[in-house]
Amino acid sequence: MNPNQTISRGLLAVSAAALLATGLAACGSDDSSGGGGSGSSTNANANASTGPAKELRLQLTDDGCTPAQATVPAGSVKVVVSNPDSNKTDEVELKNADGIIMGERENIAPGLSSDFTLTLQPGRYVLNCTFQNEQRDNGSVTVTGAAAREAAVDDVELAKAVGEYQRYVKGESDKLLTSTRAFVAALKAGDVARAKALFGPTRIHYEAVEPIAESFGDLDPEIDARVNDVADRSKWTGFHKLEQILWQRDTTDGTGRYADKLLADVTKLDDSIDGLRLQAAQVANGAVALLDEVSSSKITGEEDRYSHTDLSDFQGNFSGAREAFEVLKPALEARGDGALVTQIDERIAAVQAGLDRYRRDTALGFAPYQELTARDRRQFAQQIAALAEPLSLVAGKVLPSQS
Repeated sequence: MNPNQTISRGLLAVSAAALLATGLAACGSDDSSGGGGSGSSTNANANASTGPAKELRLQLTDDGCTPAQATVPAGSVKVVVSNPDSNKTDEVELKNADGIIMGERENIAPGLSSDFTLTLQPGRYVLNCTFQNEQRDNGSVTVTGAAAREAAVDDVELAKAVGEYQRYVKGESDKLLTSTRAFVAALKAGDVARAKALFGPTRIHYEAVEPIAESFGDLDPEIDARVNDVADRSKWTGFHKLEQILWQRDTTDGTGRYADKLLADVTKLDDSIDGLRLQAAQVANGAVALLDEVSSSKITGEEDRYSHTDLSDFQGNFSGAREAFEVLKPALEARGDGALVTQIDERIAAVQAGLDRYRRDTALGFAPYQELTARDRRQFAQQIAALAEPLSLVAGKVLPSQS
């Protein structure tokens, strides 16, 4: 029996409505902090918008993005994405010349909109508009003009925040690698009970830094894809493939090659993080992406469908989002956004209190997800969405000063 089947539709409707509110709140901001106005322009050029952040407006269609070839001046850019009615495209990502994802938004269902804000330097960027990790290069964004000022140069608080966040990410990645080695060792030893006990506590570190992992192209799907995310199931690898074997078959037989690949991929992720360079806005965007992961899809229990260790994943996502906000707080307060900080602090406390209700004295640390009722899940989705709404404003407020 799958307890999720009877409630998934209702929960997704709640999440969609909440995310719509989040997207509209971000797109409608027209304060002087860099959020940019919603404007009326829908063309490829961003020079019609007001405020420090230029707007680049995109629409998702069945074929990808419109416009597929866009141009925007260098500097602070707010990419606003709407999905009028496409069921074939629900994700957008912007990659630099090295293939690193600079910004992205997922799960933009028909009728919804979302956005992310970045400082873009002159050059050509790849624009992907896809569905469920489908590989489809649709176009490009050309950034013109002189090199833009960056936060690391002109804002000490933002530079400090980025440095602290990068240290946090590296710390979580190191913990992930250490725990993955232990998980793989249990699989190799044929110890089903220990492997199951290590599954959730290992993944919590991955979930905390998931937006960073997603920056590195195929690494995230190789490590974390669910079966429905993979067109060719013979190529399915990662945590959830191992989860399926452990819980559905109750064995470690046949896990060897998947365990080896998982460890290799996690090692590659840990190595890649050393050279990663982030912007303050990317840190803020990642926090929102982590919450969106929970409220738009994970809330149904689809993430850990075999082990039901979802609440540990939720804590990882939430902890990563909270850390991203915490490092940015001094910069927000220095820029006069103390009221926003207080509002976000209060909603963070509410989400953590909600999670703490389900803590248990077990290896996982949480109740199995099937213990939650439909009402519990609905309330949790609402708390996450209530936090995501003000948090979505932060990226526009931590752009480099324009003086």
